[in-house]
Amino acid sequence: MMYFKKASFVIVFILMAIYGNLFAQQQAQPKTRYLHISTNPSTVDLYTDAQLVDFANQPNYTSPAFIPVPDGKDNITISFFHTDYADTTINIKLSSNDTSYIIVALRQTYDEEILLSQQETLKHRSRRNLGRHLQWFSILPFSIGSISTIVTLYNISKANDHKKAMENTRFKNENYDSHMREFEDHRNSARTGKTVSKIFFGTGLLLLSAGFILSF
Repeated sequence: MMYFKKASFVIVFILMAIYGNLFAQQQAQPKTRYLHISTNPSTVDLYTDAQLVDFANQPNYTSPAFIPVPDGKDNITISFFHTDYADTTINIKLSSNDTSYIIVALRQTYDEEILLSQQETLKHRSRRNLGRHLQWFSILPFSIGSISTIVTLYNISKANDHKKAMENTRFKNENYDSHMREFEDHRNSARTGKTVSKIFFGTGLLLLSAGFILSF
């Protein structure tokens, strides 16, 4: 009975320590506020806190957006990108409330040089997106090539086993003929597997290389 009471006390103490630690961690975490951005036009690419903005990258957010801001941060820099409108970067001072609200109206531009530059930026972004997709897609042929390689190694191993069995057979009997057939089957399968592995590894390498080139 005394042992049970001691064990219960220890369990309660451990649980209290765990919950106390979790509560302390939760209290120590900085409070997150939000910046609610609406724009005119209604859908604009948003880039946050970038000293040198590359609009060919994927945007961090698209308006309208709720952007999380850690507690203690009073300012945030937002860059706006939309075709046919002048690129804009503003520094926003946040209120002490949980959520700050701002509406930004972009200025439409008719400058041909700016418009052409924006179209080139979108083309560059599309190439980068295609490059990333190709990199991800290269996983498929690499996976198939890896599986084919494993199967090929298995067939090579089995072919070697049957070859050794044939060498250890002194007379050409029914058992020898069986090992011969199995040896030829596994050898042919191994040769086919090697070809398949080379094709898929080559395809994967080609997709990966093209993806890396287009991603820059």
